[in-house]
Amino acid sequence: MGRLHTAARHLRLAARALKHGVPTAASADASRYTDAELLGRADEFNRNAERHWRKIATEPSGRAHVLNKPLSTVRDTPDILYRLGLVLQALDLGVGMTVLDFGAGSCWLSSMINRLRCRTISMDVSPTALALGEELFQTDPRHHMELGPRFIPYGGHALLVEDASVDRVVCFDAFHHVPNQDEVLAEFLRVLKPGGRLVMAEPGPGHSHADSSVFETEVYGVLENDLPLDALVGRARRAGFSGVDLLPYPDASALVLSADQYLQFIDGDESVFPIHRVQASLRNFHILMCFKGEPGRDSRNPHTLRARIEPLAARITGRAGDEVGLRVRVQNAGDTLWLHEPRPEGGHVRLGAHLLSDDGSVRHLGFARATLPRDVPSGDSIELDLVVPAPVRTGSYQILLDMVDELVTWFEQSGSPCASVALDVTGYRDSRDPHRLAARIAQVGSWPDAPVAPGSVISTRLRLENVGDTAWHVGSASERGAVAVAAALLDAKGQMLALDHFRQPLPKRIDPGEALELEVSVPAPLDAGPHRLRFDLVAEGVCWFWQMGSEILELPVTGSNEVPDSTRPARLRASIERVTAQDGAPVTGAADSLASVRLRITNTGNTRWLTSPEARAGHVGIGGRLETTDGAVVVPDFFRIPLPHDVAPGESIECDAAIGLPHEAGRYRLVLDLVDEGVTWFAAAGSPPLVLTLDVE
Repeated sequence: MGRLHTAARHLRLAARALKHGVPTAASADASRYTDAELLGRADEFNRNAERHWRKIATEPSGRAHVLNKPLSTVRDTPDILYRLGLVLQALDLGVGMTVLDFGAGSCWLSSMINRLRCRTISMDVSPTALALGEELFQTDPRHHMELGPRFIPYGGHALLVEDASVDRVVCFDAFHHVPNQDEVLAEFLRVLKPGGRLVMAEPGPGHSHADSSVFETEVYGVLENDLPLDALVGRARRAGFSGVDLLPYPDASALVLSADQYLQFIDGDESVFPIHRVQASLRNFHILMCFKGEPGRDSRNPHTLRARIEPLAARITGRAGDEVGLRVRVQNAGDTLWLHEPRPEGGHVRLGAHLLSDDGSVRHLGFARATLPRDVPSGDSIELDLVVPAPVRTGSYQILLDMVDELVTWFEQSGSPCASVALDVTGYRDSRDPHRLAARIAQVGSWPDAPVAPGSVISTRLRLENVGDTAWHVGSASERGAVAVAAALLDAKGQMLALDHFRQPLPKRIDPGEALELEVSVPAPLDAGPHRLRFDLVAEGVCWFWQMGSEILELPVTGSNEVPDSTRPARLRASIERVTAQDGAPVTGAADSLASVRLRITNTGNTRWLTSPEARAGHVGIGGRLETTDGAVVVPDFFRIPLPHDVAPGESIECDAAIGLPHEAGRYRLVLDLVDEGVTWFAAAGSPPLVLTLDVE
């Protein structure tokens, strides 16, 4: 009857092989071969494994199955996750450790270990499997790619990994596929660092005869070894491992107690515990830990973290926003080596500090750090300097000192005592020598929605809050560090038109945390169309606040098509030409005489010029400045001549200017310009003047 059952099974396997398109291979049941025969077929087994993975990679369902492992099926997932938990417990990982995942397959275990912030080396005999693993890593953003995961094909003999370069080797349900077990165990020992360990999770005897194993061997020629526990332990010891431990946990489904039995058992009644089921389950699955020497403890994977922290001053003092130094003596009172070199995955120890109010309430956790000067073994002491940034407000504070195992834990959470230092914060630095200038600017007054006349004035109210750690000094515009509110003018596309479009000094000093509301009168844009006003603060001669990361306020404003006049001008521009003489010809005449010059003047701005013979404020006339030939001013306001009539934008006029020549003979320069009386000279607004040469006899 047994032979009939076996024959039927082989017929089913053959049919399945044909369905999968794979020719049946010679059986790779290891129980049928000696060690020498297995070694002789090692390359064959490797080729068969690669062929198997290629088949999986080309089938959508198979590909999805291996990329979703260990959550591939509802039937297998509970057992895999249960055993995975045991394996991770046995690995005793620490952040930043280097872990070799041997027989990684699609690298699902490497993926788990990488997400625990460990460096992984995925190794498998199949390049196709490793390619799937790389795809898994690249497509899941939860992976720590900055840790440089490696994918190395296994050639069947030596591992392409440096001596003593890995902290852990893990082999999850893969070692029973290895034909040359002694050689591979020796390689594991070679690549492990002193104190490292190998963890294997493998099926027990009889695995090679399970239906799933027979299918793999019959269809794909994959090696399915039985691993007698005593033989496996013996191989590990002969390879040179200093110790072998096992985790005696049965499969999760092997043992179930009723509620009454459970209560009886935890109360001490051992008779209700079916130990024979546990023993039977333990024969089916083994988790081995093979050690290379005595394991060491460092801060990547700490045991007892304890520190004695002794500040060398009970009280320190500093100005608000300044940095205050504190010398601290620290002793390693635990059993774990503190690593000092910073690493992105954490696991290095630093001195840390929390800022508390004087009443002990927390204000800022982890606000200061100090790096250790070297690794600190158990029992050793060091001294180091902690730089503490003083708060932005004056007052009394406490600094709570603790050690921190970065990205692992604060020592206090492990029961280690902290130390406390009083901090007195006195006066503030100010903007003449700033630390951090920062403002919050808000528009709290009205703001025009409709277009405004070019050159008009926009009045509004701004709220300015000092959110930095530096007081704002008040002073004249020429004084270094004096703070003013300013605005730049931008066009609709964000292009800068005028950096210093508006500036207004503050009326008083503003300390950190204080605020001020200020009335400002900002010139409207000189041109029609949409614009933006960008408000910021400036410490004169030091910097703009935005250069220190402070926020700005932008408000939209639109210039109307209205034509302003010179009483409230917008853009004042003029073209001045002499029309009755050759270019460059001097104006000649006797001292104290009158010389007549004919001028053509064109309004090239956007403002209507009003004129008056009395030179009233807001009206435009012709003026001049008398200079020596080297540019020294002789008479700054040499004469005034009214225009004959109002001049619209784009309009030109011609007029004769009667110029009284100087009292003394000689050669002079006469700078002719237009002046908006009581407002500005046109040259000050960017308009080009006309320069004439005077030859006085």
